[in-house]
Amino acid sequence: MRTDAAQVLDSAIPVLAKDRGASMQVIATRAGISRATLTRMFPTRQLLVQAMAAKILDDCDRALTRAETVTGFTDQILAGLVAEYRPFAQLWNLVYVETDVLGAPEATERAEDIFARTVALLAAGQHAGVLRTDMPPTWLASTFCGLAETAWELTLEGHMGTRQAPDFITTVLLHGLGTPAAVAPGAR
Repeated sequence: MRTDAAQVLDSAIPVLAKDRGASMQVIATRAGISRATLTRMFPTRQLLVQAMAAKILDDCDRALTRAETVTGFTDQILAGLVAEYRPFAQLWNLVYVETDVLGAPEATERAEDIFARTVALLAAGQHAGVLRTDMPPTWLASTFCGLAETAWELTLEGHMGTRQAPDFITTVLLHGLGTPAAVAPGAR
């Protein structure tokens, strides 16, 4: 039985992502704990959802901090960021849409800061010549988060493997949706 709050949150986040109306009983059952254990940790559904949001924001912050501490944007920075795509997927999937988080000033501020840092990091990738420069960095950051969300949902539904997701995200970020011949230098 899981009794560590971080483990419980890791198990509960996908439940809420797939079923926005999931009750505390449903979340507890799918997380593999009793409802009593869940309510001891998080007395209300609102507190549970807010704890999920805080964990997601903390995870995004850690991933960005690791990337930001490296001097100069490289392929390895992009690979590291993409390898940690799940919290960015969860940011878009839960933090931006869950009613118990929406409008909470601290969560909103943190989410906006994380997105601004993601934009700045990808702008650095453009400046370094790693990422395309014909699109605004806000578009690239939104695309990354959108691809992360799609990959995470597909892994939750069993349509793709968890090890495939980072490779697929990177391929689309660096090469778009065209065939390899269509994205060759000079091709349009």
